[in-house]
Amino acid sequence: MIIIAIGSNLNSDIYGSPIKNCLSGVIFLKEFFFVKKVSRFYKSEPIPKSNQPWYVNGVVEIKTTLHPFDILKKLFFIENHFKRIRRKKNEPRIIDLDLICYNNLISRKRSLILPHPRMHKRMFVLKPICDINPKWEHPVLKEKAFNLLKKLANQKILNIN
Repeated sequence: MIIIAIGSNLNSDIYGSPIKNCLSGVIFLKEFFFVKKVSRFYKSEPIPKSNQPWYVNGVVEIKTTLHPFDILKKLFFIENHFKRIRRKKNEPRIIDLDLICYNNLISRKRSLILPHPRMHKRMFVLKPICDINPKWEHPVLKEKAFNLLKKLANQKILNIN
């Protein structure tokens, strides 16, 4: 499975609310990749906790023959279209697109860490993955998504749709 996480916690001048940013982001992903599945979307509190708005999060399973670096280039292109500005870590954002995993590829290069190094600690990533495939297995930890999700019961996440 190739999984892209999508999130937003700021309104945009172009698309509007965070959920509309995410849904528009999915439409853009369809221009570059074959979108196999889209999870439900959830609201989650910022990590680390802060006074910024809660996030809307989901995941998209895609199919492509592109190399992971080329996928990242497309994701940055989409983020730039939404006018995402990167100033500091964990800041609010109009849209955030992360390559979570690329099949069973394990990469520890500074410019490409796969699977995403914190995905197993984030309910807002694992819950949507479980929507798509609860039996997906983390290639490093060798645990299924639904088992990893059980360990995160203390994190807050709300259904949107």
